[in-house]
Amino acid sequence: MKHRSVAVVGIVAAATLVLAGCTGGGATPAGSGSGEISGQITFQTWSLKNEKFTPYFENVIKAFEDKYPDTKVKWIDQPGDGYEDKILQQAESGELPDVINLPPEYGYSLASAGQLEDLSSASKLIDEYVAGGVEAYEYDDLDGSFAFPWYLGTELNYWNTDLLAKGGVTEPPATFEDTLEAAQKLADAGVPMFSSVPSPKMLQIVGAVDDIYKDGEFVFNTPEAAEVVDRYAELYKAGAVTPEALQGAGTANSNINNFNTGGVAWTTAGPNYIDKDLGVNAPNLLPSVAVTAGFGNPPLFVQGISVSKNSKNAATALAFAEFVTDTDNQIDFVTLAAGFFPGTVAANDDPAAFSEKPVNELQGVANQLAGAQMADAKMTGAPQYTEAMETYAKQQIALAVTGDITGQEALDKAAEYAQQNLVK
Repeated sequence: MKHRSVAVVGIVAAATLVLAGCTGGGATPAGSGSGEISGQITFQTWSLKNEKFTPYFENVIKAFEDKYPDTKVKWIDQPGDGYEDKILQQAESGELPDVINLPPEYGYSLASAGQLEDLSSASKLIDEYVAGGVEAYEYDDLDGSFAFPWYLGTELNYWNTDLLAKGGVTEPPATFEDTLEAAQKLADAGVPMFSSVPSPKMLQIVGAVDDIYKDGEFVFNTPEAAEVVDRYAELYKAGAVTPEALQGAGTANSNINNFNTGGVAWTTAGPNYIDKDLGVNAPNLLPSVAVTAGFGNPPLFVQGISVSKNSKNAATALAFAEFVTDTDNQIDFVTLAAGFFPGTVAANDDPAAFSEKPVNELQGVANQLAGAQMADAKMTGAPQYTEAMETYAKQQIALAVTGDITGQEALDKAAEYAQQNLVK
């Protein structure tokens, strides 16, 4: 079964905030496309043209043009806001760039309209990329894979061991079910575990939902998911879930902020959380923090590089897409984007090759854990599942957590709302 994918909100913005220095060049692509590698192509990125990234891209483009002297790569960059509208306008007017940076849900829109090359057929290198990243650009109703994974992210579990100990929990829980059981023990000791409510995508991560959308229907309202929501309701009454979980339902997750202030015993965050957030904003908490791998189906956040199906220089476009996403160039890129991982299997063999030197020892542990789980990480959600649907679902789940409705009623209402707002 092909994997359904969803937007990665803010991944570009997050990357641009953590850049430092640059490197360039890279290995030569295998040139697996047919035809002559010559002529001019246009390469479009998303909010990456700035003083930190520009030298990198200039070096990559120069290296490609030096390898293929009859080629010319014109680089353009679009601002962060309105990117989806921009690329749809480009596609409608026949001006879609030859090589384009796309998240999976934008790739779905263009692939559905026959605008993107099937790289699983066009390229002989597709098996060299991280499987979960390739699958993020495979869609149930389309044949093929429509981008090379470029830079990836995931999440880990972080624990306040001092708070766990107050509830008699001596080791970080190994599974989400263990976490729910530990939450009850902590609540009995007056210690909250959570300051967020579950959502369909979170329920997918922990294994209570297999698919968000399947065969034309939203199917996240499973009995297993309802059981988790009802468990949260019980834990809320016991004191394991903070009031902030309800106040923030449908908005930004407040769990990390509450974790930083010692208010809850568990949070999830990216692999660079220790040095970039905790070590800066709550250094006194560091000795009490432990990190473990993500639960069940660890989430995968993906940006990719696609090729226009209507490129006038198709062989050159494919060769450049392979080039900019090869192992050497990907390592150089994520060296600038702290906390992200490259999209090829070989590049992820040694996270130390691209990770910043850890300031805190625990950061090195997080880097290794994140690198190890990249092979199993999967996209959550579905291209049809919008942020508005996720927001509405969390609001209904918050009502269930307070006991106003049951978990099943909340999820049924959320699935019905999603179905009514499905854009076909």
